[in-house]
Amino acid sequence: MRRQIPVTVITGAAGADGTTVLKRLLSSDGDTRLSAIVPKRSRKKKRSGRDPSVIPTTEHLVRLGQGCSCCTVRGDVMTKVHRIAEDQSADHILIQATPQADLRTLAKTFTVPDEQGVVLADFAQIGSLVTVVDLASFLDVLGGSGARALVERIELCNVVLAQGSSDVSSERTEQALAAIKALNSDAVVVMDSDTDLAVSALSAAVPFDLNQAEQRAAGTDGMNGTAGFSFEARRPFHPARLHALLAERWTGLLRAKGMFWIASRPDLACSLDVAGSSQLTTADGMWWATVSEHERSARPDLKRYFETIWHPEFGDRHQSINIIGVGLDVAALQAKLDAALLTDDELSTPEEWPTMTDPFPWKNPNG
Repeated sequence: MRRQIPVTVITGAAGADGTTVLKRLLSSDGDTRLSAIVPKRSRKKKRSGRDPSVIPTTEHLVRLGQGCSCCTVRGDVMTKVHRIAEDQSADHILIQATPQADLRTLAKTFTVPDEQGVVLADFAQIGSLVTVVDLASFLDVLGGSGARALVERIELCNVVLAQGSSDVSSERTEQALAAIKALNSDAVVVMDSDTDLAVSALSAAVPFDLNQAEQRAAGTDGMNGTAGFSFEARRPFHPARLHALLAERWTGLLRAKGMFWIASRPDLACSLDVAGSSQLTTADGMWWATVSEHERSARPDLKRYFETIWHPEFGDRHQSINIIGVGLDVAALQAKLDAALLTDDELSTPEEWPTMTDPFPWKNPNG
């Protein structure tokens, strides 16, 4: 029986994409035979004396399975890992994922059977998904256009490699580390130094599991009173007041995710997704309250949902937004969200709700 080869995935943001880390790992002393699967560089830059342990690849997506079991995976990675395992040419595999790469697709590559029914995880398992963070620029990235990609990578990983602590103040380092732990309290944080970096230093306590990582990222991980809170309410938001509130800068905010509804379009189930400075609001569908009782699904999970959430007037319409940050004024933000809800007087005149000023640009998801 072939032994299972451990795999470490290294990723990051632009400027800290893991390239330097990968080079240091490959040049570190030790008897561990490493093979690195890396994105193919531009052909204009010819390399002399190519290192046989570095295997360039071009992303190639393939669909495996049929129907609802169909799944998209990285065919190029699957082929190259198969080859390394067959040749037994490495004790440990490193995979560099670009800042644009879909980490979920990469992770599924190891768990989805190929056309012969072979699962890559039987002989190669992702132990660590490492997100590289540059402490000097981390807080600035959260305030820029690259915030969402970096936040989502921190949420998903099980190891964070924090670089550059010697170049920034202890206060800024503490702020960055607090933000990382607020986004993912389960991740092992490794403080990089100028010494040799061994692959063993990037080991996670528990091997990477995509399902667990997605559940954590979708939940309220890190919400402990100082890192964040959950805003819950049943009455609708006033569309104009909510829109104005979302346009404000919420000092210390890192993440906000959840469902909400507005009075002007009460049938729409809407979602809020904020990552650093990146904000998305979408109309995802219709509340179950808009569906007649005899047409609702009889699934047990939905029945439990109805029993838990149902309101005699609003059905399953509700506000539920999880908010995570560092240095948040929770009381002030809670008060602002409360003020964006309909007042008692507004709530008592539902016939006027459709006439409220509504700046949101969504279209009805049903056309």
